Amino acid sequence: MNTRTRIAGVLVVVALVAAAATGTGMAAVDTRQAQVQQQTQTQMQAEYCTYPSNTTYGSFEVSNLSAPSGVEAGEPVTVSADITNPNDVPMIQCVEFRLEGDVVERTGWALNPNETETITFDVNTTGLEDGTYIHGIETRDFGELATLTVGEQPEPEPEEPTASLQFDDQESDGSSVTVASANLSDGGYIAILDENGSVVGATDYLEPGEQENVSVPLLESLNESATLTAQAHLDTNDNQTLDFLTSNGTEDGPYTVNGTPVTDDADVTVGEEPTPEEPTASLQFDDQESDGSSVTVASANLSEGGYIAVIDENGSVVGATDYLEPGEQENVSVPLLEPLNESATLTAQAHLDTNDNQTLDFLTSNGTEDGPYTVNGTPVTDDADVTVGEEPTTEEPTTEEPTTEEPTTEEPTTEEPTTEEPTEEPTATVEFEDQNSNGATVTVASATLSEGGFVVIHNESGDVVGISNYIEESDSNIRIFLTESLSESATLTAMAHLDTNNNQQLDFLSSDGAEDGPYTMDGSPITDDAEITVGDEPTTEEPTTEEPTTEEPTTEEPTTEEPTTEEPTTEEPTTEEPTTEEPTTEEPTTEEPTNETETPPPTETPIDNGTEN
Repeated sequence: MNTRTRIAGVLVVVALVAAAATGTGMAAVDTRQAQVQQQTQTQMQAEYCTYPSNTTYGSFEVSNLSAPSGVEAGEPVTVSADITNPNDVPMIQCVEFRLEGDVVERTGWALNPNETETITFDVNTTGLEDGTYIHGIETRDFGELATLTVGEQPEPEPEEPTASLQFDDQESDGSSVTVASANLSDGGYIAILDENGSVVGATDYLEPGEQENVSVPLLESLNESATLTAQAHLDTNDNQTLDFLTSNGTEDGPYTVNGTPVTDDADVTVGEEPTPEEPTASLQFDDQESDGSSVTVASANLSEGGYIAVIDENGSVVGATDYLEPGEQENVSVPLLEPLNESATLTAQAHLDTNDNQTLDFLTSNGTEDGPYTVNGTPVTDDADVTVGEEPTTEEPTTEEPTTEEPTTEEPTTEEPTTEEPTEEPTATVEFEDQNSNGATVTVASATLSEGGFVVIHNESGDVVGISNYIEESDSNIRIFLTESLSESATLTAMAHLDTNNNQQLDFLSSDGAEDGPYTMDGSPITDDAEITVGDEPTTEEPTTEEPTTEEPTTEEPTTEEPTTEEPTTEEPTTEEPTTEEPTTEEPTTEEPTNETETPPPTETPIDNGTEN
């Protein structure tokens, strides 16, 4: 301060000398003399640090005191504050640092009118005993105080990591979104959440500091506009891999402010560009007659190639084509997995080849691959009434046989619909009650399967989401693990399935429905629905009811195909033997109709006739 005052005095003296040398400007010299007198008085104030006694001048003001709250004994302390001259004239006034009311240091401070400067005091705490002291910076009328604790100081708490995000409303092609800006103090990731709180996208590791226009790829493309949330995540285990989901939230948690995650929302509008690229398909499946082994789709146009699956009235796949190239196809023959025994209404459905392997994986992937072509979310299908031809049936009652033999009530004998077949038809019941679940499992209250088998769980879309272990005839409280945990409450369906190939493995999906089909009643699968409420309570432990693995339901071994191949042999003797002797031989042949009752499906005869043709 003395230097500043001395410089001002030198400048005034130089001005006076210059004025005297020119001999002009005496009025200016008088003014400068007055200024010199004021500067001299001001310099004296700085040297003696007195306050102006004239109450016309206001006291310097004090603001923005800055000082540490604690210090080790003997360490220096730096205390600062802003000093303002509220007067319209330049002044020097005393500014003091006080400790417990005592002046530790006093200095004069010169300020121009309405000027503000920061003054700093360096204070030595040597000799101060441990304790808390009141200190501050003061002028004549103003001052600010604070407390200073001298002694051993606690370890400073680490600074809490901070983050900020700016996620603006935007248009997107549905495959990614853009976060306008992000600032992660400790680095980390940006996760994108949907309206249900599920993670639908995430960045790779982001370095600490500010980032702009951060592109975040989505796990699955958006099909429609949605409100999404960007959430900032730490890299708590320093491996530069987002482990928040795989660790069940124990690693790489979100940045927070007062316990609330740092997020920002945006309305994401899916652009119109991808819509022309959406795959399209059309089918024409006309009513037709069939020999039961295949059906014909009159025309099909698959923009990206794929397959045509044929579905029965229960929604089960009963036939499918090989891979079809993109474009229009005509008179496409679709082989059926099992020949039709009677006329039926079937549905042709167009399917994509989503994994580009030219193999229909819709069933084996539980519907995740090679899904159907859709229009507004509805599969592209067409129905047809398929009439199984009557040609094979006309050849059975050959006119060569004596008329007396045909109506001998032995072919349509009451033994053919013997009660043995209905009694042997598999039966099942399933009891699936509304329940609370942790989302990972569900419990089927009871299941009775006359020939053993499985209980399969379907979601509301018909996809398989869980399969029981093999069940011997009956079981209760059957705990079934779901292929993917439920994130919200849902209605699920339990369906009883046979073990047709007796291997105690559910092969329904892997065999495209040819094996281990569902138990049915009047042609409809046996099912029961339940409302599953997702809660936190764990389900009971899995009952290990699989031990008694008896193989009773081996009713499949006496397949009806063996006797059916011998049936045509009955026609040979009918044509060769004299008609008069036939009645005598028919008495022992009454055993042949009984054999026919063991082969109820008359499908083999049409097949043999078909091969003869």
